[in-house]
Amino acid sequence: MKHNQVIAGILFVLFMLVITACGGGGTGGTDGSTSGGPYTSIRVEAVIEGTSTSIDPTNIFTNEHIQFRLTGVDINSTRVVIPTSGWTLSGNPGGSITTTGLFTANASPSGSSGTVSVNFDFTNYSTSVRVVTADAVIVGVGRTTTGAPARGVQILALNGAGNVVATGTISSTGAIRMSAPPTAVRFTTSFTAIDPGPTFFYARQFAYGGKDFSTTIASCTAPLPVLTSGVASNLATDVVFYANSSGFPPPPPDGCQ
Repeated sequence: MKHNQVIAGILFVLFMLVITACGGGGTGGTDGSTSGGPYTSIRVEAVIEGTSTSIDPTNIFTNEHIQFRLTGVDINSTRVVIPTSGWTLSGNPGGSITTTGLFTANASPSGSSGTVSVNFDFTNYSTSVRVVTADAVIVGVGRTTTGAPARGVQILALNGAGNVVATGTISSTGAIRMSAPPTAVRFTTSFTAIDPGPTFFYARQFAYGGKDFSTTIASCTAPLPVLTSGVASNLATDVVFYANSSGFPPPPPDGCQ
């Protein structure tokens, strides 16, 4: 009997060692912490060095230092930072990157874009990157009707003739920060980068400033604040998109000119 108890004890210890080595499914943590997984989703995120401010990696301003990191949502539905190394940069976006993911923008843009990548758990994760000279800066928040960030939806700044003069992308945390010329007077949005959008968004429509605007109607665009070179201008309200999970269709667009 004593011999069997010893064997049982050894097997128990071995079992606990295996569980510990596997991480037990991860412990979760607050935003910015690390976790061992498993993860329900993983994505590349760009933040201003030394802060938790998430930005659009296709609107990195000259001379900025941007930290790229891999974030995941763990089994506790908590967004966590995944420890990674071996970051690489392809193309010529106007900057350089270290293996730890720190991107340094040059003093002048290259006029082209590139790709930042990292490999984790035998999978490659990447995002487009571009360096621009900050002119007038548009800042704001893009979210859904459920409060979730409208990550990946593009903001298109338009001049008085309706031509696109600048493009930005809503960041992983819902932040809008993009450079545009002062001639930009209105904006619309685009789901092109995240199609098929209807799986998450109810319609190609958004609410802003108490009005609704349709992206399928060319003249149905929203007003920008007056833009000035060298100045950051805040959008009047959040740009709100209708999530499928809300269960209600959006109202007819009433902000069209």
